[in-house]
Amino acid sequence: MKDKTEIIIEIENQIEQALRDFELHDKLPQALEAYQEAEVKLMEVEPAADRSVYVEQQRVLSYCLMRQGNILRQLGKPGEALALGERELAAARACGDGITLARTLMSNGTNLIVSGSREPGLKLLEEARQLFEQGQSHDHQQGSGWHWILQADLANAGLVEKEPAEVIEISTRALDILLPIENWPGVRRAYGARAKAYEMLGDEKAAQEDRRQQEAYENKV
Repeated sequence: MKDKTEIIIEIENQIEQALRDFELHDKLPQALEAYQEAEVKLMEVEPAADRSVYVEQQRVLSYCLMRQGNILRQLGKPGEALALGERELAAARACGDGITLARTLMSNGTNLIVSGSREPGLKLLEEARQLFEQGQSHDHQQGSGWHWILQADLANAGLVEKEPAEVIEISTRALDILLPIENWPGVRRAYGARAKAYEMLGDEKAAQEDRRQQEAYENKV
């Protein structure tokens, strides 16, 4: 019989599989359904008095809720994403893991900005950046790279104030971090964000080159 920690790890693997099979291929409703099913399974695990099981459950729960919030934002449901964010943050703090907390702060910051609370949202993004930059592990670098992608995407969407030249700079910063660790989804997003900024500047040649790179990394994903 599997112990509770093994069950939680299996659920986490199911979340990762849904990310690869659905979310990364823009199959958003399928991804959301898979994440919601994973959440139900997580909540069925009873930690009892075992602190280590509780910590793992809360860590994976925070990640699961973060993935759901990301889908809800893309589906045009920022209010639902914001409500989930409160539970996500509580779970992240409960597990005590720095990377999980940083990811949650970034997710919640995005929810706030999309919902119109720009300054509180930017404050959370800054806290996340500082946490990511405290280490050099793969997860720290990945989080740092995605932080800059998010900043670029928010600027391109007109939700934060940055000039196109700034967006090009931070997209390039994301590429410098994510290319060496082969985070192809992030590389694809960074090229797309930079291409849009080049288009805003009227530099069609640079924009076309970045679009070509974006398509190339789409195939890698």
